Amino acid sequence: MNGLHYKTAFVIRFDPNADIESGRIEGRVEHVASYKTTRFHCLDELLSFVGLVLEEVRAEENQSEVGG
Repeated sequence: MNGLHYKTAFVIRFDPNADIESGRIEGRVEHVASYKTTRFHCLDELLSFVGLVLEEVRAEENQSEVGG
């Protein structure tokens, strides 16, 4: 996997009791490049974690463009 594709990859594991159709979304998400993980209990928590990590990735990419 190259550069940015790898840095923006996540693994999402849904708990067995998650029921997406009824809105019960629980599980664990891991950022592949940094190994940062968190548990989530709703879609907002999942998306919040992904958004924060992607902001960090973008900031690092911008920093490397400026410095390199």
